[in-house]
Amino acid sequence: MWGRPVDVDYGAKQLKLSEILPKTGQTINVYFSEDDSPAYKENPHVLWKPPVTEMNGWSEQPSDILHSYIVTGQLTFVRQVLQGDKDATPLERMVEKSLEYELLITDVQPFLKMCAAVKMMQPELWQERYGSKTLSGMLQAQNNSETLFNHISDTEWAQVRWAGTAKAGNYIYLIFNRYEIHYETLLQQEGDQLFVHYLSFATYHQSDRYITRKKLLIKENEGIKSLIARAVALKDSFGDYLLIDV
Repeated sequence: MWGRPVDVDYGAKQLKLSEILPKTGQTINVYFSEDDSPAYKENPHVLWKPPVTEMNGWSEQPSDILHSYIVTGQLTFVRQVLQGDKDATPLERMVEKSLEYELLITDVQPFLKMCAAVKMMQPELWQERYGSKTLSGMLQAQNNSETLFNHISDTEWAQVRWAGTAKAGNYIYLIFNRYEIHYETLLQQEGDQLFVHYLSFATYHQSDRYITRKKLLIKENEGIKSLIARAVALKDSFGDYLLIDV
């Protein structure tokens, strides 16, 4: 989770993106769970979502995908937030047992711009520029022949009971669960072929995220297309709570 600017009323009916979006040169407090703590202390890439989807996920407000960002910066460890502190702030109660860091922001880029950039780069260059400075796999090249969905066999796609989908610019957003694993993907379709540009999968203990350009294998391609075809259309649940002024 991200720290909140003290001069912004987060209870207002509408928030200005310009007032809450992290800015280059700013130092901001960020909170990571112990299971998702930074793997690299220098210049990690961290996904920033607007407040509604930071708490509830993109599935509750798919339009927030267009207004999510990748924030790069230098981390300094501050403390472990203890559980049950009677003097804790409301935010601290939400992040109990988390690790608090200060992040000196060096770059802020639109999330979908980063998803598009990987398409234009050679995997080796992408890995050199971004992959060695990851946070929980936030940016990694995945152009090998391995499956992205190794917990789902070729015959199990039809057994996925629920999926949700929405358009996000030129991407297809797809969310589903299987075997207690929660998947989020952003895909592009070229002819009959799907390419994954973002993948997040989370269990109770772990979460991993990738920005990539991954051509799906034949059975994966068929399985994902079948999910999209029967997925529930996701819509914004919070209206125009975010004023886009940047």
